[in-house]
This record gives sequence, C-alpha cells and structure tokens, in this order.
Amino acid sequence: MILNSSCSDEKSNTNLDYEDYNPKHFYEVTGRVIENRRSYHIPKTNILFYEYFLEKEKPLKGQEENLNVHLNRGEKFIVLVHKEDSTISFFGYVDPRFRKESFEKAKA
Repeated sequence: MILNSSCSDEKSNTNLDYEDYNPKHFYEVTGRVIENRRSYHIPKTNILFYEYFLEKEKPLKGQEENLNVHLNRGEKFIVLVHKEDSTISFFGYVDPRFRKESFEKAKA
C-alpha cells in the first residue's frame, strides 16, 4: 500500500503524514483523478489531484505528491478518509477491480 501526505482544499494545513495518525481512524472510499502533473520544485515530483465522495454534488478534493504510481485523468483508486474529519484524506491504493474496469471500457 502506498501512503503519502495529502492536503484537501477544505482542510486546515496540519502538515501531518498518514504515519502520524492511527490507521484505525480511517476508512476507504472511491476517489477519481482530476489531474496528474509535475511540480515546479526541484527535484521534480508528481502531484496527483483527486476528488472523493463522488456521489456528492460537490465532491471533496485532495492532492498527493511523490507517488510511485501513474494514474490518468478519470481513473479511480481508493482514498483513505479520516473518520472524524472527512477533509483529511490520503492516497490509499489502486484496487485491481478499477484497473480491470478501465481496461474493459478502453477495449469496448
């Protein structure tokens, strides 16, 4: 499982990493990539912008830096969301079912 720090648009900047929390304080939801781009900082890193709570009219947004996975716009993955503050989120992992679903849509 790949876990890095995240910053949601709505959350106050706590500068905490996932490792600073108790894993039991998180649950999993489906997220979707909004954009994947390179940072302007040196060294260059990947920044993944995503949204989660997709069923809501206005999904929450988050971002991750330095991920070792490359996801395209619209691809889904698992987001870890804090149970007491849903604006705290982290990239969880790519569920193999989502990869299969993306492959079947591209094949059709």
